[in-house]
Amino acid sequence: MSRSKSSKARKCPVCNESMRKKGFTKAGTQRWKCDVCRLSSTMRREDRTRMTEFRAFLTWITGKQSMSEAARSLGLSGSRQFSRRIAWCWNVEPTLPGDSRFHRYVMVDGTYVPYGWCLLVLTGEDGRPVRWQWCSTETRLAYLQLFRGIKKPGLLVCDGGQGCLAAVETRWKTVPVQRCLVHVLRNTRIDLTNKPKSKAGQELLRLVRKLTRVKTADEAAAWLAALNTWHSEHGSYLKERTTARQDPIHAKGRKWWWTHERLRRAYFRLTRLNRSGMLFTFCNPTVVGDGGILPSTTNQLEGGVNAVIKRMLDHHRGLSEMHMKRCCEWTVYMLTANPDPMSFIIPEHWKTKKAESAGHDEPVPGTLTAVQLPTTGINAYENGFGIRTGWAGRSK
Repeated sequence: MSRSKSSKARKCPVCNESMRKKGFTKAGTQRWKCDVCRLSSTMRREDRTRMTEFRAFLTWITGKQSMSEAARSLGLSGSRQFSRRIAWCWNVEPTLPGDSRFHRYVMVDGTYVPYGWCLLVLTGEDGRPVRWQWCSTETRLAYLQLFRGIKKPGLLVCDGGQGCLAAVETRWKTVPVQRCLVHVLRNTRIDLTNKPKSKAGQELLRLVRKLTRVKTADEAAAWLAALNTWHSEHGSYLKERTTARQDPIHAKGRKWWWTHERLRRAYFRLTRLNRSGMLFTFCNPTVVGDGGILPSTTNQLEGGVNAVIKRMLDHHRGLSEMHMKRCCEWTVYMLTANPDPMSFIIPEHWKTKKAESAGHDEPVPGTLTAVQLPTTGINAYENGFGIRTGWAGRSK
């Protein structure tokens, strides 16, 4: 059995004199002895015990272990004992340090979790989390808080939410933005469904499904040429209108409306993204420069950090709101490049505060028992406040 020896001097808790080493116990623990008061002790260090508890807590909260399995790792018999031992661990809050690096590209996306919260996560080009931000919805202010302290990146890949785009314009002004092509495909499927009835819808959906296969500027130009060809064939079909006289049931106060509103929305979404420069930004030579290929989707973030968060919450269903948020924070933090969870622990996290002394047990002046006062004008000892004797109810 290996026996670790500490070089730190120990003080006697009774006389405060230096203690010397006096062999080991049968379990291999260092024994200490005071030559003044003859006290012998193993001098267990609380910090080591707490670190062991925190490591067990972190393994449980970021893994697949049940609470009973985690309890056995600490030599405990059940989940209740484990819950009491790690209660202090929930007070340790992880944070990410400031990032002053330049990122060739960053990804940002929000994932919605229980209790109505949304966790915004920003990752660098290595796929590691750089910052996170809690919010209720993906608003401009939430994204501004997320972007604070981050250098202007070479490219931002996002889902194209209005809050994110507004924050980018406010914070960085001219950062190139790449709309996630997978989100574009999803939105098109919502408009056209997976099985469009019209020929124009079928051809447009077939064309959009090829969008994620575009990797170079030449392929992007060929795709846009195919989109123009589609419009030249079905442009008149997009302009068809329906009048209130033709369909009075769906008029709803309108004189006329576009017959193929969903198809128009799907097509003009593509043209709008192309005009704004967010459809094929990832293969723009001025943005790519001398570097390698830039991403066109947020799959690296959604399949990495967000997927891990979802799996973790599925393993630990039933957490309270505060514990759920702390669980998500530790999950994201442990995915960073160099996590050091022990650095966040301070003695104040595990030290319990003693209850303040009451001073005396006498009633407060002006009361009978310091608990309850009788109503004014009523004799307490004749209205149920005093000790009563006699029959108290039915015997059968």
